[in-house]
Amino acid sequence: MILGVYGYSKSGKTTLIEELLKKMVEDGYDIATIKHIPHEGFSIDAEKKDTGKYRKAGASTVVASSPGETAFMVNEGMQLDLILKTIRTISKPDLILVEGYKNENIPKIAVGEIEERPTTVFKYDNNLEEILQYIKNEIGIERIERQLPGLDCKKCGFDCRKMAELIDAKERVLENCHSFSQLPVFLEGDGESIPLGDFTRGMIANIINGMISSLKGTEGVKEFKITLRR
Repeated sequence: MILGVYGYSKSGKTTLIEELLKKMVEDGYDIATIKHIPHEGFSIDAEKKDTGKYRKAGASTVVASSPGETAFMVNEGMQLDLILKTIRTISKPDLILVEGYKNENIPKIAVGEIEERPTTVFKYDNNLEEILQYIKNEIGIERIERQLPGLDCKKCGFDCRKMAELIDAKERVLENCHSFSQLPVFLEGDGESIPLGDFTRGMIANIINGMISSLKGTEGVKEFKITLRR
């Protein structure tokens, strides 16, 4: 899940994120954060340190790694989409909290006296518990949605997001997804067909489609071939 927090300077954005972080981590969730700093010339690196010297010498990317921390410094600004993709490559957080980026098309919480955007889902007004419940509900639905094939075929009567909501509400189960168990999956070992039961076929289809659906260039593809050599 991605959730932005925006507002004017000193409106309490960082304090709210800290509170959300503390509560969510206490409850066992994995959280990542992004801080947007719009000021020109800002650098988190120290010019006189070795890493700063490497950047000044022309390195496009500098990595500083110690036993307790690893920092990647890219010598240019990055779009939010690429930052999100990079975080998800490094780890699989349940929630990514984004401070700033008020014009990005992501769900947001408005803090302080600032106008609400079309994507604003909450106006923060000491309603921390309400926001936490919303976040946990969304994470639960996203976890279910990742188990679905991600085809949005609507053979069950709904798109995958709506089906995930219904499963989360205990009104449907995964097996109600037509593509979950009906998607044709064929397994061969060294050219010989290996029979699959309905449960195994559905599990393989579900896992593979869940992974593939997050990749660019897979939209509309009807058939995939995966070769595993060992």
